[in-house]
Amino acid sequence: MTSFPDLSVIIPSYNARHHLARCLAGVTELPGAEVIVIDGASTDGSAAMVKQDYPSVILHSCQNHGWAYATNRGVELATRRYFLLLNSDAYPTEEALLAMRERLQVRADLAAVAPMLLNVDGSRQALFGLWYWPTWREITKPTAVPVVSAACMMTTREHLARVGAFDEAFFLYNEELDWCRRARHAGLTIEILPRSVVHVGGGSTMKNPLLTLESWRGFVYLSEKHWPEWTTSCLREGMRVLGSIFKRVDPRPGYRPMWSQLESIMKRRAYRESPFELSGRGVPDLWPSIVRGSK
Repeated sequence: MTSFPDLSVIIPSYNARHHLARCLAGVTELPGAEVIVIDGASTDGSAAMVKQDYPSVILHSCQNHGWAYATNRGVELATRRYFLLLNSDAYPTEEALLAMRERLQVRADLAAVAPMLLNVDGSRQALFGLWYWPTWREITKPTAVPVVSAACMMTTREHLARVGAFDEAFFLYNEELDWCRRARHAGLTIEILPRSVVHVGGGSTMKNPLLTLESWRGFVYLSEKHWPEWTTSCLREGMRVLGSIFKRVDPRPGYRPMWSQLESIMKRRAYRESPFELSGRGVPDLWPSIVRGSK
């Protein structure tokens, strides 16, 4: 069996006890790996389960300020060279992790790698919308892509120091789009590998109209950071119009207030105004933590 003494597995988790237990059952079997769970004040007994059933896991509990905040906390605690960022509802295989680590070892310009993600039924998981061609193309060799899903993504301490932390002005969604964009701006490459990992998808989130609002709000914030002003203006106006219309006609419970909030955010250009509580830190400086934790 392959040993992973140079790997830190970072798992943000919120109210996903069932999925987290299955995830930990797999990754805690990786010889030598450091496993870190960042629990965002779950109310389903997740933290107690980790303490009781997985005493070797490093457990850190904190306020729920979103995925980027939790992942950055895990990075601050990690002590190894390679970082596997892993959703609590993703179940990687040893084969996939070995391939990811080996690819990072041979490509100095490779910021991050990820496997193909599968649904529970074995079908390919659709990611990032119709524009993301790797979802529909057969992957038979390491392939450069514009972005990979951080549901299961591996990077290195050195590259994370170069690209920077995840932007905590995102609560959920769009974080990897921002990080991968910054990595490519730094002259680095992103790859997807011909290995597969099951990801439940949505298993770590609740169905909530505010998550829809956060996704759209975060996408316009992403546009403001990276794309021409006219692109952001078009997105802003389109979302404002949608909000104005659907706040009157959407029949689903709880969605009319969400559309009204979307309209208000776009009118005021308040792209950093999440419906959820953020840390207020944006992209924090992780350099001291990265240097201090290196081995």
